[in-house]
Amino acid sequence: MGRGMVGFGLAELDWGDTPQERAAAKDFLLRVLDLALSRHRWEELTYEPPRAEGYLRTYRAMVAEFDPATARAGAGRLPGPAEAAMASCVRHRVLGALPFWEACVFCTAGVI
Repeated sequence: MGRGMVGFGLAELDWGDTPQERAAAKDFLLRVLDLALSRHRWEELTYEPPRAEGYLRTYRAMVAEFDPATARAGAGRLPGPAEAAMASCVRHRVLGALPFWEACVFCTAGVI
């Protein structure tokens, strides 16, 4: 609910069926977190997130320690390309939180 991921568990994602797929998925997520920690595109935010860096570091440590082999494959998954496109704002290049919001958080906030 809200802008976060309440109740989200790493084991609920489909990390892949093979050790190679699991390693690639984990590497991708760690690279995304590293990019966020480098403050990539933070200048587009309408505020300075005071605790975001600490939360990202904590989450990165959790992902780094997580063993994807223990995940329940197929129990949950990231959206596929068709689903992600429906939940993406082309203008701001961000994922939306459908079905909770009908529009991009930046579009509805009046950000240009």
